[in-house]
Amino acid sequence: MRLPAVVRSVLATAAALASGLSAGAPTPPAAPAASKVAAAPAALADACPAQLPVRQTVTAAIPGWTTQDQQGNYPFQRVAFYPGPPGDPGAMLIVPTVEYKGQSGLHDRWDLPRRVGGYWMTCAYGNTTATVARKLAEDVDFCQADYDGRFITLVVRHWSCGVKRLMPPPVWSRTAPAQPAKAPPPRRTR
Repeated sequence: MRLPAVVRSVLATAAALASGLSAGAPTPPAAPAASKVAAAPAALADACPAQLPVRQTVTAAIPGWTTQDQQGNYPFQRVAFYPGPPGDPGAMLIVPTVEYKGQSGLHDRWDLPRRVGGYWMTCAYGNTTATVARKLAEDVDFCQADYDGRFITLVVRHWSCGVKRLMPPPVWSRTAPAQPAKAPPPRRTR
């Protein structure tokens, strides 16, 4: 199905904005140096590579056996958060502050109090122990993840990290709109 030109133009503009300014596009004017308004930090969301190319190698020969090294692309599965680089001895996995299981799957939220050195995250992949790690921005104090409920193991559908006061609450924690208060019953008079 061919989309109308207007829709294609809007989609192309949105894609260009999402990926940053293109090399040929004019640079927007810089904010004045005297400006006291700090730009809101962008939330980090769904940034894990969808696939991780991994080469698995047997590191020692086993008498009587022929080793077979493996290479493949493994799918993104879940995120994890640490109070330091994941390989450091003191960097223990941070468990979610809130975990909610609904009909659509599992939902996790991490409240990350400010700390010197900030936090790190890893992206884990199915059928391999290989991961990728990244240091989160110093001001990140909140992360959330929604897992797909159709799988036996945890598979992330969507995740994001940022400054809690600037991020919308998770969809599963939003309350239903307030119902208007019922009017009191009419008073009986004689």
